[in-house]
Amino acid sequence: MTTAEFVPAAEIEPETFTVRASDLRERGLRRGQELREGIARTLAGYRQYFAHLQIAEADVATAAAASLAALRSWDVEGSEEIEAVAAGADLPIIDVMTIVARTEIMTMAPIAPTECSTVSYTRQGSSMAAQNWDWVADFSTLWHVNDVGGVPSPSADRPDQLRHIGFAEYGMPGKVGLNEAGVGVLLNILKHTGDEPGGVPIHAVLERVLSRARTLAEALEIIHSAPTSSSSIITVITPDEAVQVEIANTQKRERRGEGYLLHTNHFLHPDLEPGGLELRPGATSRARYDHLEAKIADRSGPETTADLLQILTSGPGEPPVCCAPEPGAVYGDRSATLVTVQIDPANRTIELAPGSPADGLGRSQRFTV
Repeated sequence: MTTAEFVPAAEIEPETFTVRASDLRERGLRRGQELREGIARTLAGYRQYFAHLQIAEADVATAAAASLAALRSWDVEGSEEIEAVAAGADLPIIDVMTIVARTEIMTMAPIAPTECSTVSYTRQGSSMAAQNWDWVADFSTLWHVNDVGGVPSPSADRPDQLRHIGFAEYGMPGKVGLNEAGVGVLLNILKHTGDEPGGVPIHAVLERVLSRARTLAEALEIIHSAPTSSSSIITVITPDEAVQVEIANTQKRERRGEGYLLHTNHFLHPDLEPGGLELRPGATSRARYDHLEAKIADRSGPETTADLLQILTSGPGEPPVCCAPEPGAVYGDRSATLVTVQIDPANRTIELAPGSPADGLGRSQRFTV
């Protein structure tokens, strides 16, 4: 299979998609129209990657349709917005769902592509979090800054959708981010026995939290209500608390605690550990977790999110908390930290930078929600 060379993540200049609309169909149409080219590239990227993972096209379409049906049952407005994205991009709805439900579709492959590292710190009034988002290196240009919000309708005093800023892969209404109520979400992929396609997409769950949750309790209620089928870890961060929700297909368990909370890509909750699987042969999740634990030992609490990035920085010879493709790595076997995220809910700020902390974050952007 012939592929284009990937662009190093730190060299990317992501575009920003901004929309304010009281009508969810207008929001979706504008996303589809304005991001049409990026959505097409992302769809092509996932089609190629699914083929590399030996997932048949017919199985991809069936899985996407099943996730769409699950989403319609759980959140009809969310499904209507994705339908509008498809209309705006002049694509069949199943094509857009191929992107939105990519995590669920990948349960049909024996391996997951890559890994992530997340750290949060909890104290009253100034909890914060940061993440290195690692993914397929060839997808380095397939994400954008997402600045989405509603406006009051004539019959409502406030917008039906909270403003939220973060990053998303093209076609997704939301992913990792922070909303104006001070509720943020981060994401790590996991793998568990019983994972299968067809559930509500984890990325639809993230968007619903960002667009609707005004409190930690509301965020957790949304996550627990979703009939999921794949595995992930969602870290919910607010000014006063961080909660990790481990998702093992249909099961969900919470992890809480004062001070530092870490997560990489293996299950930590004792109820879910027995069925947990490594993402792939040679996975570095446990080595990265041990490395992060060593870095926070006897470390005082962070003053700013930049202090968290010191924990998330790794160098040569260390477990790859900062992920870069090995020299000579070929398509399907090259991963990279595509985005570094810092979230400070108390100050309503989120910082996004292409590449990893080891790259220097020279193109970091700070946003206030």
